[in-house]
Amino acid sequence: MYAVYIFGSIMAVLVAAVIFAPLIEGRWREGKGGGSAEDRKEEALANLRELEFEYQTGKVSEGDYATLRARYARHALAARDELGESLDSASCPSCGSTVKEGAKFCSACGGALS
Repeated sequence: MYAVYIFGSIMAVLVAAVIFAPLIEGRWREGKGGGSAEDRKEEALANLRELEFEYQTGKVSEGDYATLRARYARHALAARDELGESLDSASCPSCGSTVKEGAKFCSACGGALS
């Protein structure tokens, strides 16, 4: 008789663990310090690529695109600065996109290059 109760209790705990594990793991990930600077840089660059794709396919509005692009670019630049990587002379200091040699303004974000 007690075996049924013990078995039922064990099953209930296992089912609860399966159901709530993703929620607990998600909170744990959000609470992490973000990993190394290299990981944060790669994550920001991946977010920029995904955002660009979703904007090109019409899934993201122009206003949201500009806001998110600026945020992700700041994250990537902060991680790059933390790593001590030098700024390439042919990239924008604001958004990191490639610019033509001798340009005074970035064609992606409009920021001054001087």
